[in-house]
Amino acid sequence: MDALRRAWLTVRANKGRSGSDGETVAQFERHLDNHLKTLQAELQNGRYRPQKVTQILVPKPSGRWRPITLWTVRDKVAQRAAYNYLEPIFEKRFLPCSYGFLPGLSTRDAAQAIQKARQAGASWVLDADIKDCFGSMENRRLLGQLRQWRAPGPVRDLVGRWLNAEIWNAWAGSPKVAGTSQGGAISPLLCNVYLHPFDRAMHKRGVWLVRFADDFVVLARSKTAARSARYWARVNLGRIGLRMHPQKTRITDFEEGFQFVGWFFVRDEMYELK
Repeated sequence: MDALRRAWLTVRANKGRSGSDGETVAQFERHLDNHLKTLQAELQNGRYRPQKVTQILVPKPSGRWRPITLWTVRDKVAQRAAYNYLEPIFEKRFLPCSYGFLPGLSTRDAAQAIQKARQAGASWVLDADIKDCFGSMENRRLLGQLRQWRAPGPVRDLVGRWLNAEIWNAWAGSPKVAGTSQGGAISPLLCNVYLHPFDRAMHKRGVWLVRFADDFVVLARSKTAARSARYWARVNLGRIGLRMHPQKTRITDFEEGFQFVGWFFVRDEMYELK
């Protein structure tokens, strides 16, 4: 119950829209004790099942649309409780190149890592974009990774139920289940778990990799090394069923400048974009 109450406090602070049942955070709070006791019982006896998920489209800067899933407050609390349980365990396994959605780390830390690489001699950059990362992660592969990392069976079962939660308003040609979709409280952590093999493989190549969730750059001393990094990034992403966006991935340098997670880098300087 303590874990559920801590999760509830985070859900309440984040506010957010209601899910498929229409219940708001304020409405959930009016009967908080009853809701949490019921949720606790369902989680403990194995009868918990997520409710159907609502999907909306939000505009991207490119002019295209990004699908976002809206979960019920009850399911947000359950996901946040699982996140709070798994995150301290998994954090110890993530490599130093991973900066996204980890305690004590921010985009500034990622930007400073890029500056350190620059000061160490990096002058070329692979500025990469993973095409539809959250929508392309394979459920079976992710659950296998959780098993390999010895996440308890009941927790893996919960994650599997969230991955396979039905999207009630899915449009033609779109996924009918939620998967590791953006909008879920646990999705950023699962993204880091899923991309860990990529981090490890790139680390073995001896490159400067800086990754913030599904955004990453590779810093190199030469253009040839940056091209090699592009090849290995493509290969290693392919091994986990992902690929770089051909129109949004490029090789550039610090003289020309580039943006990464809200920061702009040019020559030896960096600026936060506000």
